[in-house]
Amino acid sequence: MSKVSSKFAVVHKCCMSLFFRKILLVVFGALALLHADGQVNVSQEISPAQINIDQYATLRIVIENSDNVQQVSPPSLKDFMVVSGPNQESGMSSVNGAVKRFTALSFVLKPKQTGKINIGAATVNIGGKAYKTNSSSLLVKNETSPAGSNNSMKGGMFPNMDPFAERRPASDFNDYILHKGEHVADKVSKNMQLKLETNKTSCYVGEPIIATYKLYTRLKSESRLTQNPSFNGFSVIDLTKPDGSYTREKLNGREYNVYTIRKAQLYPLQEGNIELEAAELENSIQFIKDDYVVKRNSMNDLFDDFAGASVPPEGIIQQTVSLQSKPVSILVKPLPEANKPANFNGAVGNFSIVAQLQKNEFPANEAGKLVVKISGNGNLQLLTAPVLQWPGAVDPFEPKSTENLDKMQVPVSGNKIFEYSFSANKPGNYELPAIQFSYFDPASGTYKMISTKPFPFTVTKATGPVASSAVPEIKRESASGINKIFNNRWWIIIFIALAMFTGLVIWVRKDHSNPEQVPVKPVPVTTETKALEAIVETSAINQQNPLLKTEECMEHDDCAGFYSLLNSEMKQYLAHKFSVTPAEINTRTIASIMDKRNMSNETSLQLQELLQQIEWQLYTPFERNEKMLELYQQAQLIIQLINSNDIRHL
Repeated sequence: MSKVSSKFAVVHKCCMSLFFRKILLVVFGALALLHADGQVNVSQEISPAQINIDQYATLRIVIENSDNVQQVSPPSLKDFMVVSGPNQESGMSSVNGAVKRFTALSFVLKPKQTGKINIGAATVNIGGKAYKTNSSSLLVKNETSPAGSNNSMKGGMFPNMDPFAERRPASDFNDYILHKGEHVADKVSKNMQLKLETNKTSCYVGEPIIATYKLYTRLKSESRLTQNPSFNGFSVIDLTKPDGSYTREKLNGREYNVYTIRKAQLYPLQEGNIELEAAELENSIQFIKDDYVVKRNSMNDLFDDFAGASVPPEGIIQQTVSLQSKPVSILVKPLPEANKPANFNGAVGNFSIVAQLQKNEFPANEAGKLVVKISGNGNLQLLTAPVLQWPGAVDPFEPKSTENLDKMQVPVSGNKIFEYSFSANKPGNYELPAIQFSYFDPASGTYKMISTKPFPFTVTKATGPVASSAVPEIKRESASGINKIFNNRWWIIIFIALAMFTGLVIWVRKDHSNPEQVPVKPVPVTTETKALEAIVETSAINQQNPLLKTEECMEHDDCAGFYSLLNSEMKQYLAHKFSVTPAEINTRTIASIMDKRNMSNETSLQLQELLQQIEWQLYTPFERNEKMLELYQQAQLIIQLINSNDIRHL
């Protein structure tokens, strides 16, 4: 009889283990179905399908609904000059409830020959399986775009550079005449230069420099920026927006029309010799033959020719020339270690600090508020909230920050305000120590310390109902758009897991209530059981929207602080997720942080690109409302990818 009991116990235990496996299979199957928004699809397209020999086309390789892209092998592009690329983009769309996510690589191409150019299929390796795109073709006509039509440079940053915007003395226009025996290359090198100028070549970490890319020209041209400096290693604030206007400057004793291609103030984030990359312009230049000039009555007639009057094709020579500036190396000196204050947090410039308590006395059922204002000029946009020494019985909340900055000033000037809410449940007299703030003054090369006075305050006994301000208000997330889809998904997962736990408990109780059944030992808590419990716990956390304030901002027409909110909430989410401080989250460190958590390279690259785009929008003085929804959706997608990775690795 004992042998029978033993066998029955083994069989029962195996059934229980099998049942757990089935439960987990159902859960992960449901998760996979919910996560897979569509079938993997790869495609290739070139646009436009027909161009002139001096125009450009864009080739895009698109991968839909895949988070496991391992390699993309583009087709042979030997018949083209690759002007730009590969450029990576990603996004998502929702049509009739069907969500599609995509990643794309694009190349800007200029053909080397005319006729029909066939482009083979690209190969995409996804999860160890090779997918091939469709092939495509481009028809290149043996024609050039009409002079002045700007077709060949469509989309350029400087589509209408016109040195003839104002009449100049006749001698100014001699450079546009191509005499017999002269070479176009020589004329261009003597009369056209792209230069990078900086206001200094040495600075401290956090001390701004001004970089200006200028086109010096005495020729008529239409220009397109084909290589835009990325300024890696710097926080960037652009100071001008190219508008086609120009000034007159002398270079080596000769007068030029000067166009500002890009002007930015750069705040170095690390020490060392950092090279400012070259910019590259492609210029479509027009010359007039000297024998054609003889046929004209005056130089004013020549101006009319270039300005759009009828010109015989044989009178004009059009040449496309690429110009590249020379890179400039900046020596970024480290901040000195000698006499560096313990609380120094990277502030460089010249600052002042004031602070004030909202109330010096309040009941225990209300929250206090401390407002700290840091003003001055320097790397204000990079300042983080000062760390305060709170009394032991006081519970502080996460500080909120607002800023009023003039980013057109060099260095940036204005102020940054930090609001600290706090509570104290025990009545009594308290004192918040003086707030100390240190910064490095590059003018004197020394550290300076500024501080406020101490802040005594009194907490009285609680009176009446708990005030709403005692606890920060948590607004219910509005389930709209793509966020509604994500949030409902996690609730479904939680519901499935809880339902299976309930069924398991009922089954076990039923087995115990059967008097004829041979008693068996309780099933130990297995790794699979712990994994299932962890799924429920993780899902409950992940269903919250870490971008709640950003989403609320989008619902208003005057969402001026969108990019600041998105940057702050995204960094707070990542800091919480990876157990670091928000100050440690940046484009230079995030790859290393995610690698330690075994995140996929694709997710890491998408996150780096997102942080770069947010930084670009944040430090550009022009609000781009059309990018808000796109960046918000990208951020939500990456958050879901990170959360899903947590579940997969339980």
